Amino acid sequence: MARSSYSLAPRMLRWPRLCKLLTRAESGMAAVEFSLILPVLILLWIGGVEVTQALSVDRRLNNLSSSIGDLVARSKLVTYDDVTSIFNIATGALFPYATTGLQMRITAVDMNGTGTPSVAWSRASGTTAYTSSNNALMLTLVPSALRVANTQVIVAQVFYPYTPAVGKVITGTRTLNDIMYFVPRLVNNIQLCDNNKQNCVS
Repeated sequence: MARSSYSLAPRMLRWPRLCKLLTRAESGMAAVEFSLILPVLILLWIGGVEVTQALSVDRRLNNLSSSIGDLVARSKLVTYDDVTSIFNIATGALFPYATTGLQMRITAVDMNGTGTPSVAWSRASGTTAYTSSNNALMLTLVPSALRVANTQVIVAQVFYPYTPAVGKVITGTRTLNDIMYFVPRLVNNIQLCDNNKQNCVS
C-alpha cells in the first residue's frame, strides 16, 4: 500500500499542471473559428457576386432603352425595318449577357390641346405593342410634367428576366426593367411608315 501511494503521488501532482496547459492550448481555436465564419463568408461572397451582376445587367438595360429611344427621337420618320434594326442593337448592348426573354417597346405618345395622352403608334419586340385601347394607361406611363399640350413624347421600355447565376434557387428569376422618355428633335411628330414609306401615322 505504501508503495502504491508513493507511485501515485507524482501523478497527482501533475494534474494541476496538465489542466493549466489544457486551458492555454489554442492550436484548434483557429479551425473552430474559421468553421463558424465560413458560412457567413460564403453568403457574403455569393451576395456580392449577384449584386454586381444584377447592377451590370441593369446598367446595360438603361443604356439599351436610352439608345433605342434616342435613335427614334432623332429621326423625322421611321419605317418598320428601321425599328427592327434599332431593336437589333440589343445583342451588342447586353453583351456578354444573352438576350433570351428580352422585351422592348417603342411608343409615340401624342398630347392633345389639353395635354391628354394617346397612342400615336407603337412597335415592340418580344412583347405586344400598345394600341389605342391603351390610351388610359398613358396617363400612368407618361409623367404629368411631360404631358405638354400639342407635343409628342417617345417612350422606350425594356424588360429583362434576370436569373442569378449562383443564388437562383433562393431568389428565382426577377424581371428588371427600364423606361426612358424623349422629345422629337427634328420634327414635332415622328411618323411611323411601312417599308415603302407610305401609310404613315404620327
